[in-house]
Amino acid sequence: MRYILTILALSFSSLIFAQEKLDSVGAIIRDAETGEPIQYANVYVSPTCGTISNYDGEFCLRCLPSETVRISCIGYQRISYLASELPAVVRMQPISTTLREITVTRADNLIYPLVNKMQREARKHRKAEAQYFFRMATQYPGTDELAEAFMTAKSCVQIRDITFHSGSRGQLRGNQLDGPSLTGLGRTNLHIFLRLSPVLVNFDIWDFTFVPADLILRRMKNLYEISCVLFTQEDGTEISKIKFIGNPSINSHPILDGTMYIDRKNLRLLRFDGQMHGLQIVLYDQAREQHFYTGIDYSMHVDYRHDHGFTEIANMSGIITKDSIRIRQLLYNLGDKKLRFSKSARVGENMMHAIDKVGFDSTLWVTNNIVKRTREEERVVFKDPSFWLANKSRYATTPTREQQRTDNYLQDAIRQLMDNTMQLQRLPFTHQ
Repeated sequence: MRYILTILALSFSSLIFAQEKLDSVGAIIRDAETGEPIQYANVYVSPTCGTISNYDGEFCLRCLPSETVRISCIGYQRISYLASELPAVVRMQPISTTLREITVTRADNLIYPLVNKMQREARKHRKAEAQYFFRMATQYPGTDELAEAFMTAKSCVQIRDITFHSGSRGQLRGNQLDGPSLTGLGRTNLHIFLRLSPVLVNFDIWDFTFVPADLILRRMKNLYEISCVLFTQEDGTEISKIKFIGNPSINSHPILDGTMYIDRKNLRLLRFDGQMHGLQIVLYDQAREQHFYTGIDYSMHVDYRHDHGFTEIANMSGIITKDSIRIRQLLYNLGDKKLRFSKSARVGENMMHAIDKVGFDSTLWVTNNIVKRTREEERVVFKDPSFWLANKSRYATTPTREQQRTDNYLQDAIRQLMDNTMQLQRLPFTHQ
């Protein structure tokens, strides 16, 4: 009888659970004091259900109405809601409790043991991999492009050995829409920026760059000016906010400066916000068939996770700017939810070729929580010409008189061709 009652109880609870269906919930996360959107805040429901807020502070995911949505971001008080009670706007309170501000004169106070610990983790977990969702949005005069993909990469300390599994890309140019033959992203190795980290264990292409860990790795005493602010999270975790300002007198190499957030007690790197100015990269001018150097600005944001026993990339974003060109990258760790892929392509010099090779699997986008697209990104994906019309003022794309004459000529030619086709279709069919 006890066995039968247990089975009935389990069946009844399963029936109740089955009746509760997944809902799509979402909100925009804002700073409670300034009203500004909070980018890349962590939104957690379970080990297999979560996401982060996008560039505009918005998020969306699918979960049960009875589940709890937990939202957190370094420097803000954590907040939780039942999914069924999630408001349209979530306002997070900044943490204002500052313990003290000190000037760091010796790098080995906290940075030295942290870097050594991360190096040991990298050696021990050098084969550890994670699955990620990747997005890259590019804007330049008259054109907006978007590429998305699922990928696998070595994830301990820094990203490396990227393999794509499924992806798609598109372009919105003027009021026309194109497929995968993109002018801006067609030939690119911009995935190298995903390999940049404040602590480098595999220098690769960034060997010529100074990063905060070089205070220890290369004993560069005058590389940065360093300051530290201490504050506590509401759970009592003491956070060291260490700011690195690159020494302008060192101009032989690019310098990555920024701010590290470190859990002092557990000696864990939680987050890094960094930037590089005037980084020289090599571009290829197809018209002149020659390479040339140009300067760009780069800003990055990285959040780390430690639930697998080592420092792992949880999410990463970066923005590359050059005059009127802006390229925005995003990487999101899918967590404990492991996906099965039918195809894979190792990234060489061109990640777009790898994305085209693996093709698009729509079921991955339907069945998984990914980072919500911004309104601009949605319009590129869903081929909405109004995106161009609404943002035309941002671009200096007024056609010249010669371009206008060419456009009129092409329009007349297409119109005549269509008329001739219709006339041919009306001709009577005769047997020879």
